[in-house]
Amino acid sequence: MDEMRKKIIIQEINSWKESRMLPEQYCNYLLALYCQGELPPSKSNKTESKKNDIFSGVFFLHLLYF
Repeated sequence: MDEMRKKIIIQEINSWKESRMLPEQYCNYLLALYCQGELPPSKSNKTESKKNDIFSGVFFLHLLYF
């Protein structure tokens, strides 16, 4: 498989994992498949994810209030 194509697929799987579009186990399996058994370093940061969740909650409450 072309390296550029593989890189794009891995980036997409990582974005699915970060946005929780697919369960983490599925994403890990796909990453292991495309990386030939070696998981690339995850770019997701749990504190960053929590900040996004809090921001989304506040934004949603703001929409309901007004």
